[in-house]
This record gives sequence, C-alpha cells and structure tokens, in this order.
Amino acid sequence: MFSDIDQLLYYPYYCIAAVIATLILIIMYFIKRNYPTKRNKLFLTLIIYNLAASAVNILSIFTISFPEKYPAWFRYGCNMVYLFLYNTIAVMFLLYVNNLVNISKLRKPVYIFATSVWFFEAFVIFSSPWTHFVSYYDDDLIYRHGPLMVSLYACAFVLVMSSIGLYLLVHKKFNFYQTFSITGFVAGIILCVMFQAYNPRIVITNFICAMALFFLYSAFENPAYYLYGDTSCFNRHAFVVEVNRLRKKKEYSVIYVKASESEDIIYSLRREGREKLAERMAERISGEFGREAFCIDVGVLTVVVEHPFNMDRYLNRIRKCFDEPYAINTDVDYNLISVKPVIAVIPVKGEPADGQEMLELIRNAEEEFNQELTYINDTGRRVAAIRREKELLHVLDNAIINHGFEVYYQPILEAESNRFVCAEALIRLNDEKLGFVSPEEFIPIAEKNGRIGDIGEYVFREVCRFVKESNITSLGVKFIEINLSPVQCKKKGLALTLINILREYDVDPQYINLEITETAEVENNILDRLNELMNNLHEKGIKFALDDFGSGFAALDYLIKLPADVVKIDKGILWHAFQEEASMIILRNTIKMVRDIGKKIVVEGVENDEMADVLKECNCDYLQGYLYSKPLPESEYVQFMEYYGDK
Repeated sequence: MFSDIDQLLYYPYYCIAAVIATLILIIMYFIKRNYPTKRNKLFLTLIIYNLAASAVNILSIFTISFPEKYPAWFRYGCNMVYLFLYNTIAVMFLLYVNNLVNISKLRKPVYIFATSVWFFEAFVIFSSPWTHFVSYYDDDLIYRHGPLMVSLYACAFVLVMSSIGLYLLVHKKFNFYQTFSITGFVAGIILCVMFQAYNPRIVITNFICAMALFFLYSAFENPAYYLYGDTSCFNRHAFVVEVNRLRKKKEYSVIYVKASESEDIIYSLRREGREKLAERMAERISGEFGREAFCIDVGVLTVVVEHPFNMDRYLNRIRKCFDEPYAINTDVDYNLISVKPVIAVIPVKGEPADGQEMLELIRNAEEEFNQELTYINDTGRRVAAIRREKELLHVLDNAIINHGFEVYYQPILEAESNRFVCAEALIRLNDEKLGFVSPEEFIPIAEKNGRIGDIGEYVFREVCRFVKESNITSLGVKFIEINLSPVQCKKKGLALTLINILREYDVDPQYINLEITETAEVENNILDRLNELMNNLHEKGIKFALDDFGSGFAALDYLIKLPADVVKIDKGILWHAFQEEASMIILRNTIKMVRDIGKKIVVEGVENDEMADVLKECNCDYLQGYLYSKPLPESEYVQFMEYYGDK
C-alpha cells in the first residue's frame, strides 16, 4: 500500500493527521460538560466540517491520483463533496465570528452575505461535472481546474477577511489570547492557501484548520468557562446565556438557593472551608437538576425552570439536597456540615429581562431573602427600576463628559440681620430624552456606581468659578454651601484635590462651607476618614455643616464625632413640628441642644411666615426654604442678590 501512496500525485499524510487531530478535538469537546449555546453549536459544526472535509479529501486524493481505478461518478462525487465541505468552513467561521462579536445591527446582513456566498459556491461546485466551472477530468483522465476555481479562493479570502474585520470592531472586549486565536486562524488559512498554490501536491489546509480550531477551543469554547470551579455545575456566565435564551419565553422561573447564614457553623469555617461548602452544594444541586442548575456566586445557586411545572415538587427536590450533611475536607481539618436552605422564587411572566438584569435583580433583593421561602412577585417593577438605573447611569456619564450639569443656588436668610448672606449650591440635571432628573434619584445611583466623585468635583469647580467671576462679596454673600457625600469622602487625596481647585480659581477658602450629609448607616471607617478630611480642610479655612441632621439614625454620632461648624436641621423635622406637639418639642430641644454645644443652626424647608417666626423665636441662625426663594440658576441668583442684598 505504501508503495502505491508514494506514487500519488498528491500526498494525503497531512489529511490523515488532520483527521486524527480533529477526532481528538471532538473527544475533548464531549468529554467535559458543555453549555449548549448557539456559538457552541457553530463551533461543533466547524469541527465536524473539518473532520468530514479531511476524510473525504483522502478519498479525493486517491481518485485524482488513480482515476482509472474509479468510476467517473465516484471521482466527481468525492471531489465535489470535498470542495463543498472545505469551502463551507470559511462560511461557518464567519457565522461563528458573527455570533461571537454579537453586533446587533450587523448580525442579519452578515448572515445574508454568508449564506449567499455559500449558495454560490454550492452551485459552481455541484454543476462542475457538466459546466467544468471548478474542476473536471480531461480526455486523458487528468484532473484539471476550471475557470471559476479561483472564485472559490476569492470567496474564502473575502469570508475570512470579513470575519477578522468583524472581530476588530469589538476586539477590545477580548483578551490577547483570544485575539491571537482569531487572527491566527485567519492567518493560518491564508498562508496555507498560498503555500498550497505553489505546492499543490502537499494538501496541508485541513491540518492547519485543525490546529487553529484547537486554539479557538481553548480561547472561546473551553467548557471550564461555563463551569463553576472544578464542579460540573454551570456558572454565572452560563446563567446569563440561559436567561438571555429565555427572553422570548412567556413564562419561566428563577429559584434562588443559599445556605442559611443563621447557621453558626458556617462562620466557624475558614475561607477555604466556605469555598468547599459552596462547591459541595453546587455539585449536589447540579446532580439533582442537571442543566437547570447554576452557581452564580460563592454559595449562591439558582435553578432556572423553563416549562410549566409543579413548584412544590421543585422546592421539595431542592430541600432534599440539604437533607444530608456536607463533607468539608480542607488542609486543616474535616467537617460534616448540616445547613438549611434559604429559597426565593422569582417568577418571570412576559418580562424580557436579560441575564445581567436578572443577576442585578437577585443582588438587589438578597437582603429580602431571610426566610426559608420567599416569593418575589413584582419582577416587572424591579426590572424596570434596573433599566431606569442603567439609563440614568448612561445619562450621568454623558453629563460628566460633556458638562451637562447645572448648578443652582438657593438663598439662605441670616435671622439676626434679616439679610441673605449665603446660599446652598444644588446640582440639576436636564436630559434631552428624560427631561428633569431629580438629584434625589440620580445621586444615590452616582454613589452606588462610583460617579459621585466626578460629580462632586464638577460642582465644587463650578462654585469656585462662580465665586471668582461674580465677586460675591459685592453681593453681600459670605459663603456658599456645597454638598459633599460621605461616599465621596472615601476617595484618597480629596482634600488636596479641593485645595488645588481653590488655588486654580484663586478663591479664599472662607467662602466655602462643605455640607456632609448624614447617612442612616454609620461606618466607623467612614467617620474616621471624614474626621481626618474635615480637620485637614479646617486648617485651610474651609468650614463644615452637618446636613439633614435628624433624618437618619446617625445624628448624634455625627454630631459628637465630626468637627462641624454648622448643623442643618432636616425639613422633615420642621414640617412634623407644625403637625403635632411632640414633634414641636423635639424641634425646640434639638435647636437648644445644638446651640448649647456652640454650633450654628440652619433649618431647611421654611415655607411660611409662621414657621419663620417660630424658628427666629428659637434663636435659629439661618433660615432656608421656598418662603424666600426656590433654587435659582446662576444668573437669576445674581439678580436676586442684587435686588435683596442691600435690603
């Protein structure tokens, strides 16, 4: 046999190697659990096409080299099937990359382009026995290329270059190895086609494809990407894909599962032990529910139920997974841990939430999951809130980049002189699409998503510019109050940043009064950092006010521990004081207490003369509210002060 092969016009050795390599890849593909995605299926199709093309090419080589031994229909059939399979690989690769990059506006045009090329190639290949477009045998049974053979090379080149073009549009979201794998696949195909053009007897292209597919597998299709740790349970990436797949379904449910944190034994485990417990839970849930089970975080599992089902049956199956203790074997010790599950059922009915939105919904609602079983029945409202936050975050980013915020100023009356001697700077946001967005809505979002520092610096800079350009002393203004979020104060170097801005605009620090907002939950590390910040800025001449005093649970802690010069009493306390006697007593005694410790007082929310008279009677220092003025744009505030400043 080998003596016959040595006489062949084409060498099949690389095709044999390609078959072996592709078979190994198929075994690797199926030996570990794969999450069935569309991209995953396209990759499997690529492997199968390369295996089939390599195998058929071996037959085709023999029929070309020894045409007299085979009937015409067999010779043509082998050659046409090989050419079709081989050229389809480039089509499938483009579809694979199209799914990989997932550019919505290009998805359909690319699909139409790829299938059009595929039909063209199929036509010219399978019509060749009659048209001789691509290949044929002459009268001497010598294999010849037809006039359109070059079109197949051209189509393959256009397809692979289109693939790399698509990838480059979004290449930044992929890592170096993934980019290397994609470009390596394309470069390998192009180079081996060029090589084979000059060495037609050495059929190497399928072997190069097999090698490139190994790189693609490890870069994009490795099953470990969809598995949690060393378990067989699918992870959060697979969960996102699964929920995205279910977006068009009318009804499904996500069941949240976690070990009860009330179990004291969990806290006795070290980090390694807790991770081992999470893995054992994932394995047991995965063994019970298969591809419906996902581990989305350490110790946090979900079961996604697609079809109509008996919920009680599913819940009983989940509880069953916790009946037996979990064996936790670490480097330090061995434990049998018995835990109870915390379960939450999140039904989705017609709400097209995507995977990331569902993860966010679960994260936001986890504090509510503190019982054995919880039902979340307002999924639609929660998803709408998540989308609103995402939309506002986009608006905030644009406003930060394009200076889309405005700073308004609300005049503050000094009670003793009855003159407007200061003002509070308040940020405003008007978006072309959303209209006016309240600070009460976007400030918490900015704090949560790390934008508050940029917004706070923007306001501080704008106020300094205004102080410099308007010459506020001539207007009778002694200082401007600027809100400073406790979250913003976590940023290292904030004091230096603020001082540098003051120097940039040549503003005397005495004209700035920073307001620290009281929060309902006090963290000692935040208070320590606030203390350090306030002392550093105090030394430079900046004063501080404690804003919204009494609105949360931290009032006295803030008052005692922070070196504030001014205390601003929340408007809610004032309004309640004029509705019930007990609240009025609290208001009067709060004012007295603050004055007794030597701090000045501002009361917000003054809306009528009765309120103003009572507050003046209580010896409040400053009054602020709609009785005097709403917050005003910069130009209107200047006009306001020019009119009232000397009165």
